[in-house]
Amino acid sequence: MTMGFIKDIATRQLAVSQERLLKRFLSDPDFTESTSRHPMHACLGEWLRDRSGARVLELGCGPGKYVAMLHTLGFKVVGVDPCRFPSWETLRKQTSVTLLDHVVAENLPFSDHCFDHVVCLGALLYFHDVPRAMGEIRRVIKPGGKVLVRTVNKGNLYSTRTGRRLDPASRHLFSMEDLTGLLRDQGFTVEERMSYGFWPPVWPNFWWYLIGVWLPVSLQDYLSSRLRPEYRINNIVVAVA
Repeated sequence: MTMGFIKDIATRQLAVSQERLLKRFLSDPDFTESTSRHPMHACLGEWLRDRSGARVLELGCGPGKYVAMLHTLGFKVVGVDPCRFPSWETLRKQTSVTLLDHVVAENLPFSDHCFDHVVCLGALLYFHDVPRAMGEIRRVIKPGGKVLVRTVNKGNLYSTRTGRRLDPASRHLFSMEDLTGLLRDQGFTVEERMSYGFWPPVWPNFWWYLIGVWLPVSLQDYLSSRLRPEYRINNIVVAVA
């Protein structure tokens, strides 16, 4: 059995696991509600509470896992991404969400102050011009709206020990201070901040497979709790416009 064959199997299993989770977010409101309050998912349901009809933009929504979550939580959701994903067809058939491809955060095709909240759960590290993207977020969000950002921590254990970025394609990594400063520079008031997650300094692709398919969230909780916050894999900040 070749390594390429094993990698293909793992990739397919990850895709199946992610699709299963997306569909469960659409079909199981109780599960979605409880899961949305967990730090694995940036405590999305904890921070965004005014859900009845509130309009939420997700930047870099990818396959749409969090679009599904936000929809089931009661939001009117617009998801944008530079790419289009096959799972979007499931979302379009089962929900009223809006999904737009060929959209970058630095040039959002929306009018001023048209969203109640904006979330970015993993895409910030790929933006070309982060200050410009943050300015666009500031432009499209309503006064008093919340911005929730989760991104890879610059000081995470993997990068600290290996000297490498977890994803070589990433352009930007931020410490907690960098991230909060970025939001404050655009006039946001930082309301909440937290760090979460463990990533070992070896076998990054294998670990991604394990946490995506096999390992229970309780183990990630335990491992995260054993790390000092500055070494955890993700930083999460909630700010108010």
